[in-house]
Amino acid sequence: MDLWSSRTGFILAATGAAVSIGNIWRFPSVVGRNGGGAYLIPLLIAVFIFAVPLMILEIHSGQRTRTDIVATFRSVGPRFRIFGILIVAVVVLILSYYLVITGWILAFLGSAITGSDISLASFTATYAPVLPFTVSLGIVAAMLSLGVRDGIERLTTILMPLVFVILLGMAAFSVTLPGFSEGMAFLLTPDLSVLADPLIWSAAFGQAFFSLSAGMGILITYGSYVGDEMNVPEAATIIAVADVIVAVLAGIVIFPIVFTFNLEPSLGTELAFSTLPAAFSLLPGGRIVAGAFFGLLFAAAITSAVSMMEVGVSTVRGATGSHGDKRQYSSPSSCSSSGCRHY
Repeated sequence: MDLWSSRTGFILAATGAAVSIGNIWRFPSVVGRNGGGAYLIPLLIAVFIFAVPLMILEIHSGQRTRTDIVATFRSVGPRFRIFGILIVAVVVLILSYYLVITGWILAFLGSAITGSDISLASFTATYAPVLPFTVSLGIVAAMLSLGVRDGIERLTTILMPLVFVILLGMAAFSVTLPGFSEGMAFLLTPDLSVLADPLIWSAAFGQAFFSLSAGMGILITYGSYVGDEMNVPEAATIIAVADVIVAVLAGIVIFPIVFTFNLEPSLGTELAFSTLPAAFSLLPGGRIVAGAFFGLLFAAAITSAVSMMEVGVSTVRGATGSHGDKRQYSSPSSCSSSGCRHY
């Protein structure tokens, strides 16, 4: 069975699953609705005290059972199999609308590249979204058909560094905007009085668990492809740190634009597909900025969609016996007189 070729390959793939459009457009909108910088306090607590231990448990579970999520739950006891089936069903439902939004992003990316005008209302009122949806689905299916190393790992090895490069470039651009200081004050200055509101804690935990793919079967599935020598707590911590960095960088990118043009920071879909594109058109080199923004969103969306679809694909392979009872680990190794160490 095709497994991760290295520790780095797994970390990049799992980071690709974690870093999604939720980090880039949902995070700023949730921050906007929940007291600005104060939201970061419950978010960091949710990520590092609650979500990371669950990530470690899930990766270890996949590493131990070396099979799909349904079989992993069945290994606990036959009656637990239903929980695995329910999780797969939920992930497939999430993927169904996630790919629709990915198609929207692809259409807006094409619009930014070609310089054509597009509005979300007119675009979604027709059958136009069907084509980018189909293309996005085709890309995801093609990557999975190539296997773990040649498909998922190779894709994330290319796209995840690209995501960070684009984010850093756009963050550098945001420093030059008139609203940078106000945006940073909003993002980083906490209003501690809002911490008494239970809704801000609920929003933070929801963001943390959804963003890090905790409880979705993705980490169990990806964990089943790692070797026994993997330092799982270290890997989970790196993934969580990378996820938080992407979210904060997205805030550094978006809030200066929001405050430069006096936009509403709490908007979600409208901010990404309507308000920000209008603002981009008023910026110097706005077409390039728009292309970078939607390219960033598309890269994040594709890597997350791949991880969600792999949950279902792995389950089907397990049900049909396509990957056997146990996945055999076969990756590059380093051998010495004391034995061989796998990476």
